[in-house]
Amino acid sequence: MFELSLFDRGLPHLSARHIKISSRYDFFYALNDLVAGILFVVGSVLFFKSSTEYAATWLFLIGSILFTARPAIRVIRNIHLQRVSKEGH
Repeated sequence: MFELSLFDRGLPHLSARHIKISSRYDFFYALNDLVAGILFVVGSVLFFKSSTEYAATWLFLIGSILFTARPAIRVIRNIHLQRVSKEGH
């Protein structure tokens, strides 16, 4: 059995189950980045008119929150993979 640290880059390569779990989290990580990026682009366009600045500000705030979620997704994934390793699966 492997002893793993929380941020071990080798975690996803331990077993088929690890790879499946890691792939799911990678999908959510990429989806999160895509949505955050779209919100920032749309928010940027909305800033060209003063009448849509309020909406633009909200899109920037939501996009910022999503970008803040990025490291949380990674930490949660690594905790999940570490637990699976400790279970011996």
